[in-house]
Amino acid sequence: MLYEESSQAIKWQLSSQAELNSLRERANRRARDVLSREESDPAKAAAGEDTVMADANESQPAESSKSSAAANNISLEAFGFAESRGDRTKTAGANQDDNHTLMTEDDPNYGPTKTSNARGSNALLSPSDETALLSFYCSKIPLLIGPHAMLPRCKRDAKVAATASLLFRRFYLSNSVMMHDPKTMLAAAAFLAAKVEDCMLDVRYLEMGTKEMNAPVPVNDILDAEIKLIKGVDFDLLVFSPYKTILSITEDLRTYLKSERGRGLVKWNKVGQQQRQLVGEDLRPTHDKAMKLTDDVIISDIPLMYAPGEVGMASLIVANEDVCKESNDNGGEEGGDKTESPEIDIMGYVRSRFEDTDESGVVVDSAAIDAVVDRVTRLSQLVRELREGKHGCGNYDIDMAELKGLNKKLKKCRAWGSSSDSKKEKKKRKRKDAEE
Repeated sequence: MLYEESSQAIKWQLSSQAELNSLRERANRRARDVLSREESDPAKAAAGEDTVMADANESQPAESSKSSAAANNISLEAFGFAESRGDRTKTAGANQDDNHTLMTEDDPNYGPTKTSNARGSNALLSPSDETALLSFYCSKIPLLIGPHAMLPRCKRDAKVAATASLLFRRFYLSNSVMMHDPKTMLAAAAFLAAKVEDCMLDVRYLEMGTKEMNAPVPVNDILDAEIKLIKGVDFDLLVFSPYKTILSITEDLRTYLKSERGRGLVKWNKVGQQQRQLVGEDLRPTHDKAMKLTDDVIISDIPLMYAPGEVGMASLIVANEDVCKESNDNGGEEGGDKTESPEIDIMGYVRSRFEDTDESGVVVDSAAIDAVVDRVTRLSQLVRELREGKHGCGNYDIDMAELKGLNKKLKKCRAWGSSSDSKKEKKKRKRKDAEE
């Protein structure tokens, strides 16, 4: 299947930051409306009080999530993406709107800001609060599954972490962290991604992996969350990742840059270095650096708005810039790294490689190439900005004090879990986990 024909391109690839923010605001508003709703029927209110008393006397700790939701008459069912988004028309070039900000409480259409009186009248999370929490939790997925997993038994190919991250972010396009535990959902995303990518692992290893990360999630919770995750992504599990794109483009560059048309796209920057023909190993540093950059991209918002091919191309552009800079800096020092890294005009490669060609019955004209170059150029800047912690990348510039405050705020307003656990019960659970 071609990417252009896939659901990822037709359905999931958003047209702009404004559309992404709009979806998050809608999911956040729906959760705030539910959690702030007062019980209007006295009979239902009395029934709710009876339920609370019954649950307090009879329920077990493992059932605390279900009893808490039942006591407040709140459904914890996941919303599908299609029903939340509705029909929308994709507009070309909409990605120009990169400065769109999320709605704040100052907006007259913001809606409720506190939970109902029955739930303690606590402050609710704003869209920006949820976005910060999602970025943090999504950044932990590669530590649970993938080549950088903390538990050796959970080490898998990088594409599994990419799939898990995208499924996680897709789910929260139509759902809120106030209604669904992000810690449990990231473990479910890892488990589901392993199945999707045919890299199965025992769910008990994921439970062990979450304990290794000091954020234990029981097996039963992972399995329950997996069902909600599948529903939240509309049972659509097809995911394309940028890693194969980087490998494919690198292989094509190795061949094309040796041709008569491609030689002019390679430049050796070292002083006194004679221009020579490129060999395959010359591209290894750029390839490896691009793979590392993509590790940051997959946990950000970028895959929701750009195609894997564009992400791979942009990663190679930024990687080649970094490798050339490092090579020049190190090469000028005594005892520095003498590895030669050529500067490659990758945008020139795109124009030269595909202009006036006919592949698979599709004629690529200059206008289409200009559009690709424009999008990839803008995307390259976004990739550079990931190092500043922008665009949802939780690997850099993390304000732990702010995150702790948001987590405390979430615990007071959430619909899932139990908000009435005593300190003694928490200590007992920690002691039991330590003994196991």
